[in-house]
Amino acid sequence: MLHSENATPAVDEEFRHGPTGTLTRLAGAAELAAVNELHSRCSQGSLYKRYLGTRTGLTPGEWQHMTNGGTALTWVTYSPESPEHLIAVLQLVGSAGGGSAGGGSADLGLLIEDPWQNRRLGTALVRHARTQGHRIGATAITGTVDRQNTAMLRILRSLGASLSFGGGSVIDAVLALPTIDDGLAPAQRERHPGSVGMASAGCLPRG
Repeated sequence: MLHSENATPAVDEEFRHGPTGTLTRLAGAAELAAVNELHSRCSQGSLYKRYLGTRTGLTPGEWQHMTNGGTALTWVTYSPESPEHLIAVLQLVGSAGGGSAGGGSADLGLLIEDPWQNRRLGTALVRHARTQGHRIGATAITGTVDRQNTAMLRILRSLGASLSFGGGSVIDAVLALPTIDDGLAPAQRERHPGSVGMASAGCLPRG
């Protein structure tokens, strides 16, 4: 079942980002090669924003963990005209304190191929992720941003994120997840005071 980006889709449904016409769905365990091909097409700058270091792809063990559905969720984005050509990968990886009892945090990872950046796709993807965090027991999204990533920092400030300016070249961020109220319609959930979202061509955690 297809949902628009403003809906609150179930975890196994895909949604369409209207401005780009792209589709996003849960990733499959067999898609590691396509995800690593996406990495190979991204610039060093985009990869650095994603990992805060030198990284060219994911290992089979990492991918297995990211797609297990119990403590992590991963989505892939593509154009309907080229479904095997992935243009973005989004991950939520829960902490040990998560689980069905809740109360944990989830690291957010987002990588978007360079030609698709600055088109508000990142906003839609993170909005989608933060509606799904409760499925792995998370109550907050955490991440790390390079001090030079001014676009991300500006967005985080606008969302009221908690930013910790420690030593070195990175800033830690914490975003509370929205409170899910089944009595609210999807459009109302988007306006709920607890809702958050962010946009970036890169992503927060080191991965």
